[in-house]
Amino acid sequence: MNIIVFWILFFGLWGIVPLMIFKGRTDENKTFKTSPEVKQKKKGWFK
Repeated sequence: MNIIVFWILFFGLWGIVPLMIFKGRTDENKTFKTSPEVKQKKKGWFK
C-alpha cells in the first residue's frame, strides 16, 4: 500500500512542478511602450 501511495505522489509531483514553472513564467508582466520616451535636456552648468 505504501508503494502505491509513493508512486501516486511521485507522479503527481512530476505533473504539478512543470505546470508551476510554466505558470510562473507566463505571469510576468509584459508591458510594451507604444510611445517613445522624450529625454529632457538637463539645465545647469554641466550638461
